[in-house]
Amino acid sequence: MQAAAPRHVYLNLDAIRGVAAISVMLYHFSPFLADAKVLPSSYLAVDLFFLLSGFVIAHAYDRKIENGMGFGTFVAIRLIRLYPLYLAGTLLGFFYLLVKNGLMPAEYMPLSEIGMQLTTGMFFIPLVSDAYHTIFPLNPASWSLFFELIVNIAYVAVFVILSRRVLTGIVAVSLVLLIVASILAGTLDFGMTGSTILSGLPRVTFSFFLGVLLCRSMARWQDGLGFLRRGLWVEGAILLTLGVFAIAPAGGARVAYDLAAIVIVFPVMVMTGAVAPTAPLLSGFYGWLGRISYPIYIIHTPMLMIIAGAGKAFSIDPFAHHPWFGIVMAALVVVIADIATRIYDEPVRRFLQRQMQRARAVA
Repeated sequence: MQAAAPRHVYLNLDAIRGVAAISVMLYHFSPFLADAKVLPSSYLAVDLFFLLSGFVIAHAYDRKIENGMGFGTFVAIRLIRLYPLYLAGTLLGFFYLLVKNGLMPAEYMPLSEIGMQLTTGMFFIPLVSDAYHTIFPLNPASWSLFFELIVNIAYVAVFVILSRRVLTGIVAVSLVLLIVASILAGTLDFGMTGSTILSGLPRVTFSFFLGVLLCRSMARWQDGLGFLRRGLWVEGAILLTLGVFAIAPAGGARVAYDLAAIVIVFPVMVMTGAVAPTAPLLSGFYGWLGRISYPIYIIHTPMLMIIAGAGKAFSIDPFAHHPWFGIVMAALVVVIADIATRIYDEPVRRFLQRQMQRARAVA
């Protein structure tokens, strides 16, 4: 098995991830920003997240697992990284429903139903009934995190057989299944509902394991990409990200466009970000984008429900004030994401990491 590249902080990839997270937020905030969808292909950001995740996880953990890191330790590390903010987003959705019951009796939801949604949400149990618009109704964006955890567990569970040849086979089979699913659906925007949950499996498997394969193949292709070490290639990749999200072909071209983005464009962007140097003046900004990318993604949908619900409860029509209402709402989410990272997520993760290290030392 090809060892991962030497330890390196990929600030360029952090920047791409941050831009993608903000794009998803703007996409979901579209009704408050414009009369049409903002960045209408931003649902493809999820595929970019999966690709980046596979690349970064292979880089960070391939060698550690080869040197003896166990299944339980890896899963614990991933849960410590993902769960605190996931829990915060889920509790925000729970809080929204409780307040909504008090302010809007006409839309009252039984407490037993709210409790069931909270319990299943806290334990990453998807709700696949047609009664729900998404498999995680308290925090709709959590559907991709569910698949992220599944593929993370699969990665460490079958790590011993994940040679480059096996990875290529997994990517190829997943792509075939993904092509079939996207043709049937007419888009790649699936996986978040009970009726499309099975189609989400090849979606995450393809991009994640392609990211692992790209990382393990870096030594082979990075020397041939030396031209990327000069010029504004990273900034070009970021603009390309926005360009991909801004275009929305109609009809049959939709499927071809989506597949071209995840099969060709996104891998090229990741390779560019991995090889090209980071401009010193932008390194701090790129690092910040990386830090707030996950918080923005995981809290923006419950924040959308809370803010929009508050407007409805107090007879304030936010749609009458776009784009300013949407701009203020998006800026507020960015600020909250930054604050939550500093005073909640990072301290909690440090505490949990210390507890895990103490437990391992005692054992």
